[in-house]
Parts: sequence; structure tokens; C-alpha cells
Amino acid sequence: MNFLFPSFLYALSAISIPILIHLFNFRRYKKLYFSNVRFLKEVVQESHSRSKLRQLLVLICRCLVIIFLVLAFAQPYKPLKQGVTTAGSRAVSIFIDNSFSMMAVNQYGTLLDNAKNKAKQIAQSLSPADKVQMVTQDFSSVQERWLNKDEFVEQLKGLKVSPASRMLGEIMARQEDNLDHSGCPVREAFVISDFQKSVAGMSSYKPTAGISEAFVPVTAETKNNIALDTCWFSSPVHLPGKPEQLFVKVGNYSSAAVSDKPVKLYVNGIEKATASFTVAPYSSTTLSLSYVPDKAILQQGEIKISDFPITFDDNIFFSYKLSAGIPVLCIHSDSLKINTSLSYLYGKDSLFTLTDASATHLDYSSFPLYRLIILDEVRDITSGMSNELVQYLTKGGDLFIIPPTAGMDKDSYNNFFASVRASPFGNLDTTHLKADKLNYESLIYAGVFEQKQHPNMDLPYVNKHYRLLHDTKTPYENLIKLDNGDDMLDVFPYAQGHVYVLTTSLDDASGNFRKHAIFVPTLYNIGLYSSSRQVLYYTLGKEQPIEAPSLNLPEGTMFKIKSVSDTFSFLPEKRVVNDKTLLFLHSQVNAAGNYKLLAGDSLISGYSFNYDRKESEMSFLSASGIDSLCKNAGIQNFSVLPSTGDTLPAMLNEVNRGQFYWKYCVLLALLFLGVEEGLLRIKAEN
Repeated sequence: MNFLFPSFLYALSAISIPILIHLFNFRRYKKLYFSNVRFLKEVVQESHSRSKLRQLLVLICRCLVIIFLVLAFAQPYKPLKQGVTTAGSRAVSIFIDNSFSMMAVNQYGTLLDNAKNKAKQIAQSLSPADKVQMVTQDFSSVQERWLNKDEFVEQLKGLKVSPASRMLGEIMARQEDNLDHSGCPVREAFVISDFQKSVAGMSSYKPTAGISEAFVPVTAETKNNIALDTCWFSSPVHLPGKPEQLFVKVGNYSSAAVSDKPVKLYVNGIEKATASFTVAPYSSTTLSLSYVPDKAILQQGEIKISDFPITFDDNIFFSYKLSAGIPVLCIHSDSLKINTSLSYLYGKDSLFTLTDASATHLDYSSFPLYRLIILDEVRDITSGMSNELVQYLTKGGDLFIIPPTAGMDKDSYNNFFASVRASPFGNLDTTHLKADKLNYESLIYAGVFEQKQHPNMDLPYVNKHYRLLHDTKTPYENLIKLDNGDDMLDVFPYAQGHVYVLTTSLDDASGNFRKHAIFVPTLYNIGLYSSSRQVLYYTLGKEQPIEAPSLNLPEGTMFKIKSVSDTFSFLPEKRVVNDKTLLFLHSQVNAAGNYKLLAGDSLISGYSFNYDRKESEMSFLSASGIDSLCKNAGIQNFSVLPSTGDTLPAMLNEVNRGQFYWKYCVLLALLFLGVEEGLLRIKAEN
């Protein structure tokens, strides 16, 4: 227990006054003589005892009145901040949550307006010698300057909603770092937020001694939100004139069901599809939108719903390019030995551009130009070829290996397999075997068959095949399996690419795979899905480079990113890493939408950016939840101010000095004063 004004305690000496009056009461009683005083003596003795007790109670009441009056002026309190300096100039860091969830409304307007008003009240309670700073989700060094209270109130007027959203522990660490450099003995941090559970983590936060924390929650009247969570295509390959099927996931983060809510799809500014959806409370649904893209190579779209007041997640922007042609390189052991099956499949289809080459005369520098490379019965993989193929796979290329069943240097193949973490070849098995299973869950066979395999389904056979020696640590996907359990066709992921390994040759002596009906969809889809996997959109707030097409641009030509509306443009930083051209944006894009990539004045590609969806879920910490979170994080000196009740300035004294008890002292003084008055009235009546 401490006292705000301890000097008033000297006034406790005033209790000696009623004590002295009681001890030195000089009142004298007259003696009256009667003939028989036996009964009168009993009455006098009883009245004298009652008078003594009453006088003692009056004395105690008077002493207690003086004691509690003195304590009321001394203002006793219980400090909440153990080990925190409370004397001297103050540095106050106020975090104002300006993330998208603060667009919700309550009786004071938006939550952001409510938070700004509370921050203003805190600042106005400071003395002229104190200094204050504003911290927001943007972590802007310009905003975080130390100001006086009038400058701070002026700065508040320009605060707006930001797409940034940071974890609570990260915010508090930022505040404490700023306070450590403030130079003030008294350091206080306020966090004004709706305290969404999705961003309330403190796993990496370490509290700093000597800093007090105050949490000021603001609460929305309604906590409903409908959000477009994400979108994706049924196929990663986009061809001119081919219908597209776009899937959209919609989340309902509210207690009310949504029925027949419309959603619209725009591509290149033209409305392409509309649909409606129904979703239960606190659940999600997926709907599909079908359309045919126009003739433009670059397709930039927007999916849109209408939902108030949380609107940041009502749109999803996406961009992709139509495939103009997939280049394929087929490497043969002999330039004169051309595989007619592969030549007809890839050479006669306008979607593919086939190039044949001999293993003895290869231009390794041309490998990055191809999306798929086929090793067609090459007798050995030299160390030089192996190194180049590893680099090719690392950059996202796909490799299809058809081994020769005679004259193969198995060691060279297995050395290459070890480099790309694929299973090595074992012995050659010359048993006649029939294919038994197809992997219908794989992209290669998805949509190829109207129904899954039945017992009488005709599948290819092999007369010769290599066994693959699988390791439990090697990840792979089987596409075709033989009836003895061996693999006929497997795919091994490596870096950004894939290695397809066929365990038999395509000649007639090895089997009938090249003549079987399954051959065309298998090889066609392998070539089709080798097309570059496009990123539909990027998430704002996540610092990640974006890949640009590798082009031989004239010297001095700069990349430029420009909004579709031509209202905003900037020059990104360009770096070439492992033959990839990477663009670093450095947070220059701060609004969701579609953007164009230009090289000089030429359109090269397009990118889309969307806001992070982690604030879509309307789930918040209660006051007790904030209390538990802080205790679990090891924070000693903190308080959680109620969102309703007294005004904020009235609660700041308790935050700064603790729980006050002077009001109780005044009430007790009045109580004992009343008791004393009652005792005196009883005496007067008697």
C-alpha cells in the first residue's frame, strides 16, 4: 500500500484531541442525601456503566473519523506496476490498429475512428513535458517520431486504413524498442486494437523490464463478414479458345447464413460470368465459374461480391497468360535415329514445337528455352549433360527419360538419378508383364477417362523393363504399375521441375506401349503440364520477389510496373539470380489490383496483388483472453482497460499509479460520523 500524498499522514496526530477531551473530563456531580439510598444506588451504578460505554464508543468513532479523513487526503493506492518508475518525464508509445478489420463499426463510427479518439484522450492527459509517438501497422519511421501532445493530435487526423497486418508480439517489440531509445525514465506503451485472434500471437515476444503495457480494446457492434478467400483453375494450362473453369472459395465469418448472394467475374474489363452462392454460418463453400478467354495473350481478371462494412476481401484479382506454344527438345543417341512416335505426337500438334537433337552434338545453352526435354534411348548420360540437366530441372524444366533396353550405361544413369534424388535402375527383367493400375488421381490422367478402371480394361504390356530400387526417403508418384508390383512409369519431383522415368523402351521388342491408346494422353499431358506453372496472384504485405520473363533487352531498357488504370507506376529493382530475372517491389504496391509489366513501352506480362485474408475471420480476444495471453507471455506490468464504462482519462490514473482507495476512506469517515451522531442523540434522549 502506497500514498499519493504521504505528508498528510502527520495529521493523524489530531486523534489526540478527542482522547484528551475524554481523559480530562472535569465535570463534577452533586451529592444528594436521602434517608434510604439502596435502590437509588443501584440505578446510579447502572446509568454510570452505560454512560462510560457510550462515551468510549463516541471516542472510538471520533478517532476513526479523523483517521479516515486523513487517509482520504493522503490518497492510499495499491500500485499495479511493480518495479516501474512513475516519477519524471514520460515517453508514451501508442499503437493504433489501422488494419482492415478496423473498418467494422460501433456506436462511435468505425473502429478506427473509435481508436483514434481514445488515442487523442491518452495524449491530452499528458503533461507538456511528456512526449508521445504513434505506431501503426505500417511501421513507418516518419509516423513514429516523438511529438508533444498537440502535434500528436494533429498527426492523428491523417491516419487511414492500411493493408498491413502484423502479429501482436511484433508490434509490442517495436514499441519497446522505440521506448528504449526515448531517453525518458517513465516509459509506457498503449495498444488500441480489436485484438483479432488471427494476429494475437506472442510466441517470439520477450518483455522488457521497466515498461508498462496497457491494452485498450475496441469492439464492433456486429462481427459479420463474407470473404472471397482464394481462387484457382481446374487446369494449370491455358490455351487460346479453350473454355476455362475457375473455382472460387467463399468464407462466411458470421453467425447468419447467406443465401443467393451474387458473385461476378470480369476478365480484361469484360463481364464473363455470374453466379450465386449459399453458405452456412461459420463455414465456406466453393463455386465454379466457366468462361472462354478472349484472344489476348494476357488475361487479367477480377472476382467481385458486395459486403459491408468489411470490404477489403470482397475482390480477388488474378493474371495469367495463354500458352502460345510449348517447346520440346527430343535428344536421340543418333541423329539419324528419329523416334517417329514422338515426332508425330509433338511435331504434328500446333500446341508443341518439337526440336530433335543428337546426344553427341548438343547446345547446352539452349536448354532453358524448352519446357520439356526427352532423353530417347540415350546410351549414357555424361557428366557434362548431367550437370546441365540438373540446372535445367532447378529452373523449373521437366525431363522425360526413355531408357534403352540394350547397350545402356546403367552406372551413368544411376549417377544422374542420385543427383536428382530419383530411384536408381536395378536389373533388367525380361518377363512378359501386363500393366495393372493407372493413377487416376494424378494430373496426367485426371479427366482422361469418363469412369475409373474396370476389371476388363485393356492396358499395355511389357516384355522388358528395368526394376526401380525405391528408397523410403525418396518421394515419387507412380503413374503406371505392372501386375507384379513393379513400376512402369514414375515421376520424381526435383527443385522446380520433374523427372519422368519410363522403365521400358518404345520399341516393339520391349512392349506395345507406343501403340497403345494410353500412350497419346500420357505423353501429351506430360508435355502439356510441363508448361510453366503460373502464379495467379501475390499477397500484399509479404516481401517476396516476383519472377519476370528472361528477355534479351536492349541496354538501358528498364522494367516498369503500372496499374491497369494507368494511375500508378514505378520502377522495380531487378536482379538476375540463377539465370532468373527477379523483381523486388520493396512495398511500393500498396493497393490490390491488376498491374502490367512493361519493358520500355512494350507490354511483357501482368501481375495481380490481393490483400492478405488473415483478418477476414471476425474472431476477437476478450478482456480475459488478453489477460491470459499477457500472463502466458511473461508480461508483469500490464493492464487491460474495459471498452465500456468510465471515460479513458478517468481510467488512466489507475493505469499509471494503481488502484485508489480514497473514496472508500471518505465513505467510512462519513459512516463513523453518523454513528457518533446517533450515539449522542441516544444520550440526549436519556
